[in-house]
Formats: sequence, C-alpha cells, structure tokens
Amino acid sequence: MKRILVTGSTGFIGKSLVNNLLKNKRKVFAIIRKSNKNIKSSSEIRKKNKNFYPIFFNKNHELKIKLSNIKPEVIVNLATNYINYHPNHKDIYSIMNSNIIFPTLILDLCCKSKISKVINICSVMQCDKNKIDNPLNFYALTKILFKKTMAYYQKTHPKKVFLNLYIGDTYGPEDTRKKILPIIIKNYKKNKKTTILTKNLKMNILHVEDVVNAIKILIDNEKKSNNYFIKSKKNFNLHKIVKKFNLKAERKLKLLWLNKKINNTDNKIKLKTVPKWRPRFNVINHVYKHLNESN
Repeated sequence: MKRILVTGSTGFIGKSLVNNLLKNKRKVFAIIRKSNKNIKSSSEIRKKNKNFYPIFFNKNHELKIKLSNIKPEVIVNLATNYINYHPNHKDIYSIMNSNIIFPTLILDLCCKSKISKVINICSVMQCDKNKIDNPLNFYALTKILFKKTMAYYQKTHPKKVFLNLYIGDTYGPEDTRKKILPIIIKNYKKNKKTTILTKNLKMNILHVEDVVNAIKILIDNEKKSNNYFIKSKKNFNLHKIVKKFNLKAERKLKLLWLNKKINNTDNKIKLKTVPKWRPRFNVINHVYKHLNESN
C-alpha cells in the first residue's frame, strides 16, 4: 500500500484527490493547518477510513517533528494561496509562505527520507502567452519559483522522480470557489443576475475528477522526471452554453453581458499530455445538471 503525502488536502482538488485515493485503498497523510474546522472535517473522514492520517500544524518549525516518522513514498503538492491581482505589501509574505516556503520545507524534509516521487501541481498562469515560466501575475511568479526550487532538488537527488503537472481551470460537484461557473449556479439558485465581461468569453475547463485521474496515473506509472499539461478537448463559449440552457429551462439564467475586451487563452502550451490520460467527464453536462437541480 503506497504511502502518499498530500499538501493542500482541504482545497477543492485536494478533497477530491484524498477521497479518490482512500476509495482505492491508499494510505494518505494530509498536512493540514490546525483549526477547529479542519479538525472536525478530518475526524469525520478518519471515522470512515482508517487509512487517512491528518497531520495538524500551526507553525512551519513544527513540520520536522511532525513528519519524522511518516516516511511517505510520494508527495503531491496542492498547497497554494491564490490571488489574481498584485498583493498588498502585508500579503506578500503569506503568499510566498504558502506557495514557496512551506512546500520547500516539506520537500527538503522528505528528500532526506525514502521519498521516491514528487508531484507538483502547476497553473497555466505560469505560462502567459503560452510561454513556459512567463508569469501572468504575482501568484504565478511564486509558483514558478517553487518549480525552480524543485529543479534544484532534482539535480541533487537524481534518483528521485520530480513531476510538474500544469492545469487550467476546473469544476466539479460542491464547488464553492469564487469561479465563474460556481458563481453562475449560486446566483441562479438565488434568482440573481450574474455579470459577465463579454459574450466572446471562451473557456477550457476540466472536471476535477479528470485532474485526479491524471495525478493517479503519475503516482502509479511515471518513472522519469518530466513536465506535463492536461486540458479538455476543446474550448467552449459561455454565451452559447447559456443560450442553449435558456431555450429549454422554465426559469432562465439572468446574465448581464458587458462588452469588454479580454484576451482569451488558447492553452497551446508545448508540453506532453500525461501518458494514457484523456478527459472522461463533460463539464457542460454537469453544469446543466446542477442548474436543473436548482430549478
């Protein structure tokens, strides 16, 4: 039974990954910041599955003691502090701590043990204009800096496998993030209007389970260090999706379309796709389903 260490397990993708791994009889160690909310939710998971081991911490200096007896085989780094704009001066430390310092400490500790593989989740924001390591914003810059930190550890630990998986936007059940699709569904439930920048908005969104499946392939099969990129088969136009839904729905979606100019990303990043992976879930069908459930 593989021992897998997951950072960012309380996030949207992290929760789906942990649940999937536990269903498949993996031993999962989750590094979690200590709070009443996290302790409660973790205890509920622990009651249902004895292969789940939450590791609570408050300060970074606690990590060495907390991780000393775990000896995981694989690390999956999902820890992230996302911000779409340039942070205030006071926020810079917290973003750098979450995206660089914290995962580096985990990486350093685990590379000194029997860890065999490190999987780091990257963002397409690190590839503005489809150029690798070209940050779109400060958040992307910090993600690039950790990726470069991984490259250093790869050089000093050549027998270990280091993998970077680039992903774009995601969607799935119980998605409460401040993302465009969850916001539209939330507003629809409340019969509120949603403002969209343009009718020309094109999106490439993966279902969260497709991302999880890609990570599982890397956990089980990949034996050489590499960088990968996964995306859905095609982009979709949000205006067309809404129009199609409104033609059949008893209660229409209320959207205010602005006429702003935006740069649609085409996601033509020149990286390999994860071997033997393909998207299996249709995001639009799931969106329609969630909207109809709210009708």
